[in-house]
Amino acid sequence: MERTDDAILTFEEVSIPRGPRDDVGIEGSLEVRPGELVAVRLEPQAQQTPLADAAQGLVSPASGRVLFLGGDWARLAPDEAARRRARIGRVFEGRGWISNLDVIENITLAARHHTARPVAEIVAEAQALAVRFGLAAIPAGRPAAVARAELRKSEWVRAFLGAPALLLLEHPVRHVEEAGVPALLDAVREARARGAAGLWIDDGGPLAMPAIEPTRRYRMEGARLLPDKGGA
Repeated sequence: MERTDDAILTFEEVSIPRGPRDDVGIEGSLEVRPGELVAVRLEPQAQQTPLADAAQGLVSPASGRVLFLGGDWARLAPDEAARRRARIGRVFEGRGWISNLDVIENITLAARHHTARPVAEIVAEAQALAVRFGLAAIPAGRPAAVARAELRKSEWVRAFLGAPALLLLEHPVRHVEEAGVPALLDAVREARARGAAGLWIDDGGPLAMPAIEPTRRYRMEGARLLPDKGGA
């Protein structure tokens, strides 16, 4: 039985070496509890990090543990790991789309696969989120044919669909006009109010906005994940 008063995401003395896609590895600890938003500021010259992949159980640490809802990713059976990943919403540092699926198919894929909700209900929620985030509707067609700002907002839709327990937000306002950002911040606040946790990962600019209201700030210095008590 999952205890809702436990941390949603925990990095316990994690060591992750530099990988082929990443500019840096990770050395450090952090915890995100229900209702909290933790901001991690990356160094501008090292904007790729396996932090979100590790939080989602897609990268295993060389030492230490990464726990989601109290479960160690390294010890979960594949079916249980998949079930738990369905409770995570993510905005990716890169594109993060399956190229041969339409945008709406990408957005609803996890909900259609991991829940028993009617497809019409899932699509209706996605369309409502799209309007909330400033889109007339979910963009039609393949991701490659969609403008960058619309595609990023479509990632917001996918991330918030189904009331996830954890939000992994990598460079979430990249390519989005300033006027569109408040809708995202409002959605983050509402998610926190219902008990979700969030990890906001960026290279400093958006982290300077007081409206983000993080519970705690960290910064990356090389591979070291450090508390950022006076961070921008």
